[in-house]
Amino acid sequence: MPRICLDEITRIQRCFARKAKAQPEYRFRDLYSLLWKPSFLASALDRVLANQGSRSAGIDGVTISEFRDPEHRAQFVQILSQELKSKTFRPSPGRRVYIPKANGKKRPLGILTIKDRVVQMVLKMLLEPIFEADFLDCSYGFRPSRRTMDCLVPIWRHATSASKHYWVVEGDIRACFDSFNHRILMGLLRKRIAERE
Repeated sequence: MPRICLDEITRIQRCFARKAKAQPEYRFRDLYSLLWKPSFLASALDRVLANQGSRSAGIDGVTISEFRDPEHRAQFVQILSQELKSKTFRPSPGRRVYIPKANGKKRPLGILTIKDRVVQMVLKMLLEPIFEADFLDCSYGFRPSRRTMDCLVPIWRHATSASKHYWVVEGDIRACFDSFNHRILMGLLRKRIAERE
């Protein structure tokens, strides 16, 4: 990807992050016009193809090997950009596979098409700098540049005899993501994003 595209994307992300941090009530507008920018789509495609999971084909059977040709990549980006710009893009159903778990059960997994993954990646690139400003500093899960080991430092700092904190409880909510109320999630998105319908 040309350096100028990465610079443009980084500049926009930093601008979003600064605005979101400085104005917690600010609602971002017209993000959709960035969603179909070829520079954003090309960057998102690079990120998707660099991911380990990109080797698995979605329901359309398209694999990473089809993107080795630079002309095919450019054509893919142009077509997807046009679909998004004209609002004719429609996501495909995920291909359902079952992954074995340690307890012998199987966990369902939906494998998306590369096209759908690229659109999701652009959305992540646009939304992440905005919502990062709203997250608490003590939150570590699924956040950029944070990992499980990072949360040990605050635990170590707070688990002292002076603070009288002696226990750490680890938990896992069964089917947590399946039980989220999407109406509430969409309401939270609308507090920060004001898109025209």
